[in-house]
Amino acid sequence: MTKSVTTYYAEEIVNKLIQEKTIAVFGARIVAVEVASCLMGEPYHLQISRFIVSQVEENPTELFERPVIPLSRAENEISKNTLIVIACMEKNLDEITKSLHQAGFYNLLPLTFECDLWSYLRGNYFMEYSRKNHKKYLKLEEELVFVKDIKPKQEVCIYTAKCHVDKVLHEDTSQFSWEIPIQVGAELTEKRICAVCDNTGDNISEKNREYCELTALYWIWKNIQAKYVGLCHYRRHFELDEKQLLHLSASDIDVVVTIPILNFPSVGEVYAQDHNEDDWKIMMEGIKKIAPEYTDTAKSVQDGIYYYAYNMFIARKTIFDSYCQWLFPILSYCEKHCKRKESTYQNRYIGFLAERLLTIYMKHHEEEYKIAYARKHFIDN
Repeated sequence: MTKSVTTYYAEEIVNKLIQEKTIAVFGARIVAVEVASCLMGEPYHLQISRFIVSQVEENPTELFERPVIPLSRAENEISKNTLIVIACMEKNLDEITKSLHQAGFYNLLPLTFECDLWSYLRGNYFMEYSRKNHKKYLKLEEELVFVKDIKPKQEVCIYTAKCHVDKVLHEDTSQFSWEIPIQVGAELTEKRICAVCDNTGDNISEKNREYCELTALYWIWKNIQAKYVGLCHYRRHFELDEKQLLHLSASDIDVVVTIPILNFPSVGEVYAQDHNEDDWKIMMEGIKKIAPEYTDTAKSVQDGIYYYAYNMFIARKTIFDSYCQWLFPILSYCEKHCKRKESTYQNRYIGFLAERLLTIYMKHHEEEYKIAYARKHFIDN
């Protein structure tokens, strides 16, 4: 039995936002575009009076036909009681907050790229987007309530990708004690931080600099047998508990993904802004040559507004295996034809492309698989 979704994520915040009616947004880059597009749509329908930036240089003069103004002008043009939504990357939040406080603005709502609240708010937007397009949006926690005949042993193995160069975290993560840590890129260092390493058995550990957490994905595919398997990150976790894992073991859910990232005007255009456009073209070429039946779906994702990020998902092992059998030949094609990047970050292009490939694969099978959406918790130090 499937329950129809009647509740929004973070309903208390949603209700407060709707009551505001008119807001200002601090930011004018990709995150601000995504946040503004979401908050102007359903279920929020907010009016944005201004976009505020620290300096107007290298920023557009307007967004969505609203002016982009410096903070010095905002002090005179905007009421100090106005809700200002801060749309930025995590690393810039403290400085922006300090500047707004100095200007006399204290009614602030931070929606940084990774933060949990932004994930929930865009989840509500995507929920309405799905309804409008006659697609199901299944909230994992609601689906699991209906599961009966719970088995005494849960059969879900979720691995957490960790690396020897990870940042030290100060948040208590004991609620995720059911996760299985796996050291990725273990072949590239003698330091050991996990009992499970991705350089044992059949593995591609040495490719970790380009493949990121996908070396763990490959290792799970080749070395683990369980009813359900999944992957998350040391700073990004599925909001699940032991009881829900038992329910998932006994459920009819095929795949669990996180609330998707929203990209405006499209996934393909934002990828070209953030990364290397030629890599995207090579990926599309690889799909056409290796899995041509997915070409139309790939174009749909390219022109669409969402993708499933972080290579985080849980799936029945049979589906997990089928996905990996499809994924890695395409990634090998990309690795062979894409140029190496000077930037360490951009050289993780295989991992970035795989996020979009996960979306293509799941979208192609969305009528076949029962896909549920899970909340993600990001640890921000």
